[in-house]
Amino acid sequence: MEQDERKTGRRAGPAPSRLPAFLCSLSLFLAACSVPVAGSLDDAQANRVVVALDRESVDATKEPDPGAEGKWRVLVERDDVPRALAVMREEELPRPEPPGVLDAVGKGSLVPSEAAEHAQLVAGMAGDLERSLEGIDGVLRARVHLNVPDPSPLRDTVPPHGSASVLLEHSGSTPPISADAVQRLVAGGVPALLPADVAVVMVSRPAPAMPSGGELGHLGPIAVARTSLRELQAGLVALVALVALLAGTTLLLYTRLTRLRAESAPAPQGSGRSRKPEP
Repeated sequence: MEQDERKTGRRAGPAPSRLPAFLCSLSLFLAACSVPVAGSLDDAQANRVVVALDRESVDATKEPDPGAEGKWRVLVERDDVPRALAVMREEELPRPEPPGVLDAVGKGSLVPSEAAEHAQLVAGMAGDLERSLEGIDGVLRARVHLNVPDPSPLRDTVPPHGSASVLLEHSGSTPPISADAVQRLVAGGVPALLPADVAVVMVSRPAPAMPSGGELGHLGPIAVARTSLRELQAGLVALVALVALLAGTTLLLYTRLTRLRAESAPAPQGSGRSRKPEP
């Protein structure tokens, strides 16, 4: 019986210690199911990517980028990577931020000419206006072209009148902002420019058709609707963790019960009769 107890203890004792390692491996496996598709993004860029993927029914999340302090990255399920990359390529995401006035002025030669400084200032104003327009919900892309003459004090004549043109690409058939509002916005950001001097061209990009509920995603051999894929993963994780916990608890109770039975059992009696010593 002692040998059976030792055998039972050897087989059942180390098993509960493997449970934390199993749960850790399970967590690492589930974490590997999501992969990053964009990184080193600021908050606005990451939100723009997440919204674009959500419109195409691609489940995406953002989290702090461990490789860039203060930046974000966007993650999707491993099976959704091709669709996510296709959507980002179509939407031209993530887009580089256009340089503003503070970024444009002061760069170039050590002693820039007056014309170079004026060109940098105009480019910076155009970049600031593009940022403002692209920050409007529904605007996909904005391009601002400014023709602002240099108001040189050495000129005796009145400088020619300035002008501007705006190319606005938006989603859906209805523009998120009116042409009059765009004219007022651009004219208000450029000195001596009137709203009537701003030409606005709007290009509509049709909203993508929402996928039908029959579009499926795969989790191993199981095929479900993509909208229910994350819920299924969470349910399977909870189920596997519960089964592992119950198995470890059952094994531990069985080991303790076996030891208690061995300790409470009476000592075995000898089967033969004792012989008296001969005189």
